[in-house]
Amino acid sequence: MIRFTAIAVCVLFTLSATGQQRRYTVVLNDGSRIRGAIVADSADYLDLKILTPQVLRIGKSQVSSLEKLRYPIKNNLKSTGYYIRFSTSLLTGQSEEINRKNASIHLSNGYQFSNGLAVGIGSGIEELDLVLVPLYADIRYTPLSTGVSPYAWLRAGYSFATGDQGATVVEYSSLKRNSEGGFLFGTGAGISMFTWRKTAITLGIGYRYQRVIFRENLYWWGGNTIRETITHFNRLELQFGFTFM
Repeated sequence: MIRFTAIAVCVLFTLSATGQQRRYTVVLNDGSRIRGAIVADSADYLDLKILTPQVLRIGKSQVSSLEKLRYPIKNNLKSTGYYIRFSTSLLTGQSEEINRKNASIHLSNGYQFSNGLAVGIGSGIEELDLVLVPLYADIRYTPLSTGVSPYAWLRAGYSFATGDQGATVVEYSSLKRNSEGGFLFGTGAGISMFTWRKTAITLGIGYRYQRVIFRENLYWWGGNTIRETITHFNRLELQFGFTFM
């Protein structure tokens, strides 16, 4: 999990560096300014891709100077539209007096409003002493329109167990263990970094709660006994991901 996260970070920052090349503020002779990415540069013309998006051709004789942008070109974080978000997490916490570290992978999608509030649904796969498939509502708020902004998230839903343990024969009886999922909840905060147009890297830390029901069915000649155990998982979540707008 740690190795995968490190590789993903390297790839994303490599793409980020590529996406930030040749982006300038073009200052015209009359003092007006146009921001965009230079897609072609000849002796007489500049082909400039501006925010809308389109390519604008400017005569070199009209250009006074070029100034590199401090931050890459991006869409406003508070623009409305559909988004897709991929994230991977490390869940760490105590389980049976042992400090466990488990992996979690999620994919969510939804709609972002102009005020920075985004609402969607998500699913994935994770391990908490057993493999679970969560299904949840996802709410996220990004307050700023800058290239780097804090954000907060809240998610709630239900996780489904993927399988049961088989039966064990114990002298004139058999013991079958099965498991059900349960309610999930998570919240946290982090930093969102728009590294290139319409894409952001996210780093966050939060709290994760998961409820799971374990049942043991003991079958014997005289009948059967059912024992039910409810386990509450409380985990610290370290989250890394990226968002496509």
